[in-house]
Amino acid sequence: MEIIFKTWLDDYKELNTEKGTVGRWDLWNKTKYKPKVERAELTSESVARENHSKGFGYEFCSFDGHDDQYPYCYVTIVPKNKHIGVNFIDGAGRNYLTYLFHEVKEDRMLFIREIWCYHFTSGSGENEDYRLHFVFDEEGNVNYRKYDEKNQKIEDYESNRKFDISGLYEAYPAFGAYKSLIRLDRDLPLDIFPGDDHTDGNPDHLKNPWLSPDWNKN
Repeated sequence: MEIIFKTWLDDYKELNTEKGTVGRWDLWNKTKYKPKVERAELTSESVARENHSKGFGYEFCSFDGHDDQYPYCYVTIVPKNKHIGVNFIDGAGRNYLTYLFHEVKEDRMLFIREIWCYHFTSGSGENEDYRLHFVFDEEGNVNYRKYDEKNQKIEDYESNRKFDISGLYEAYPAFGAYKSLIRLDRDLPLDIFPGDDHTDGNPDHLKNPWLSPDWNKN
């Protein structure tokens, strides 16, 4: 795993420069580190370390290998909003899954309050088929909204029972120690991963046990 403390530019599918990245953080945090980066007195990593220690916002990308074109994920850390977003990138450079963490306890324990899951119409295109927005609370309630782009429909579903949400908690990371924060596999109370709903009409494929039987009908 390689951590690079730069902004991921979604529209261009590339990393921002150190100067552009730190300039962005300066706007967030009302700091003035960019000139020192331009003079090569600081790096984006050293600024991120300083921001972490002061409770300021910063970003990073995680790559599985040095030669990867796209990051495994990119992360935004915004302490003033008690927020951390982990955005997972697929092989086509698209954000296909997002975990949104919020600080929920005095010890800065994090909790996944929202998950966004994106399904695309093809293996490489940018057009969405639909996306799902899941919302969790600490009482075990779950609800979701499906945005059906193809048919221009919105559908809502609210759980009628409590779920075990213990797998949605995560300790606040120390600087550079992000392995647990950015893991994809989690003990979620439902099966939400793209493609895992198995609603392809094949009787040998199990249906998602949590979603309502007709959740994906047009």
